[in-house]
Amino acid sequence: MKLATKTLCLVLGAWILTACSLHPLGIDDDEWASMSQTDQLRAYEKQAELDKVRAEAQARERQAQAEAEARKYEAMAAMRRNAQYGDIVQCVLDPLDVRFGGDWKVSKPQVFDLVRGEERDLRLQDQKERYSTTALVSFAESGLEVALCRDGYYANRRDGCTRLLGTSRDFHRGVRQTFSIDRFMQGTLRCDLKPIGRQRY
Repeated sequence: MKLATKTLCLVLGAWILTACSLHPLGIDDDEWASMSQTDQLRAYEKQAELDKVRAEAQARERQAQAEAEARKYEAMAAMRRNAQYGDIVQCVLDPLDVRFGGDWKVSKPQVFDLVRGEERDLRLQDQKERYSTTALVSFAESGLEVALCRDGYYANRRDGCTRLLGTSRDFHRGVRQTFSIDRFMQGTLRCDLKPIGRQRY
């Protein structure tokens, strides 16, 4: 038996063992049946090359995303280190009810702070720590809005979020808002500016 035939048999065996019924390169059954074993082997080799290229591209994309996240984290860390008054907002979620599954649960109060332009997940838990989920919190670069959303999908929508708006003076005094995000979360959100350095209000 020629080497090409042996290789083809091994490849075919692997495809059978993995219960894969599709031909490489999207070749249909009629065309596949009319191809020689050599051409079929070449099709498998070409598919393997394409799969390798795709996997390498996906790996590069994941690496680029990871590097972008790292740069973003470093930028936020630098902003925290050099923050001036008005750059960081501190917030409290209390009282807080969250819907886990189909039931509303009294949940643990949440305390968090955000730098201008920061957006991150906030972990939510019921009082007995049996259930947990996440919400998305953000502080606008303008320093005039804190948003609390279900997740990133709702961040640019009118529904699925509550938005705490105010001037710099408002946030200096503290802004409070009772909210209800349909079938997800309800409670009271309070935010004010974190005391840093001189405060001219």
